[in-house]
Amino acid sequence: AEYGTGDASPTLEAVLGSKATIGAVWSCFKEFTNTKLSVTAAQILVNLTSHSDKITVNTALLIGALRGGHVHLYNSIGMILTNTSRSNSANISRLLTPGDVELVLKLVSTKQEQGYLAAVLSNLALCEEGRVLLCGQLETVLALLTMPGNLIVRRNTARLLRNLSLDAKNHTKLLDHLPMIVYPLVGPEEIEEEEMDKLPVDLQYLGDDKMREGDLQTRKLLSDTLFQMGGSYKVRQVYRDEGYYQLLKCYDQWEEDLDARERVQNVIYLIIQDDGEVDLRREDELPEGYETHTELEVVDNAVEIVENKEVVGS
Repeated sequence: AEYGTGDASPTLEAVLGSKATIGAVWSCFKEFTNTKLSVTAAQILVNLTSHSDKITVNTALLIGALRGGHVHLYNSIGMILTNTSRSNSANISRLLTPGDVELVLKLVSTKQEQGYLAAVLSNLALCEEGRVLLCGQLETVLALLTMPGNLIVRRNTARLLRNLSLDAKNHTKLLDHLPMIVYPLVGPEEIEEEEMDKLPVDLQYLGDDKMREGDLQTRKLLSDTLFQMGGSYKVRQVYRDEGYYQLLKCYDQWEEDLDARERVQNVIYLIIQDDGEVDLRREDELPEGYETHTELEVVDNAVEIVENKEVVGS
C-alpha cells in the first residue's frame, strides 16, 4: 500500500525507485574492492537513470571513483552521468568543479574509458556554467575531435562544439581554433597554390592519404557549428580571407547525403553573401531566411545496459 493504492502489490518500478533500494544500490557501488558487486550495482544505476530523472545521483561518489582509479567502473559512471545530465545539466555543472572537468577530459583523451564520459561533456555544454568550464579547456576538447577508432568520442565532441556555437559569446574563442574544427571535413583535394596559400598552415598540403570524417552525424554537427559561428561578422570575414570557401566547396562536392550537403551549403552561402545585402541587426544575428537548428542538442536517453550488453543511442 505504501507504493500504490489499496492492497495492490508494489510494482517493480516502485520498489527499485524507493529510497531504501537506491541507498542499498549505492552502498554496493561503494564496494570498490568487490569488482563484481560494484559493477553490478553500477549497471543497475545505469538502467534506473535511463528510465527516470527522479533518481538521486551521488555525483561526488561517482567522481571519487574516477579519481580513485577504479577503471572497471569508468564506462558505467559515464553512462550514469550522461543519463542524469540529459535533463539536469545545470545541476551537473554546479556539482562538477573545473578540476572534475579536467579529470573527465583526461580520462577521455587518454582512452581510459570507451567514450561515454564524452557524452557527459556534450550535455554539460547545455548550460552556461558548463560552457564556461569547457571553453577554458577548448584545446583539449578539440583534440578529441580526431581521436582514431572511437566514434562515440568524436561524435559527442562535435555535438559539444555545436552546443558551444549556439552561444554567440563563444564565437571568438572557437574562432581561435577554427582549423581544428574544419579539419575533419577536409579531404585530399587538389587546390590551386594561390588558394592553398590563403589557408591556415594546419590545413595546407595535407597529402593524398588525408581522409574525411567517416561518420555522417559528426559531419552534420560540424557544419552546423560552422553555420552558427558564421552568425558573427568577424567569423565570416575569416572564412573569406583565409580560403575556407574552397575547402567547404570541395567537401560539398564530395558529400553524398542531401541533408549534410544542405548544411554545408548554408555555410557556403554565408561566405559568398554580401553582408550589405542583408539586415544584420546585431553582429551575432544570421542573415534572414537561412535555416538553422537553434535548439541545444542533448544526448537523450543515451545509454542503457540490458543483459550486460551496452547500448548507445545516437
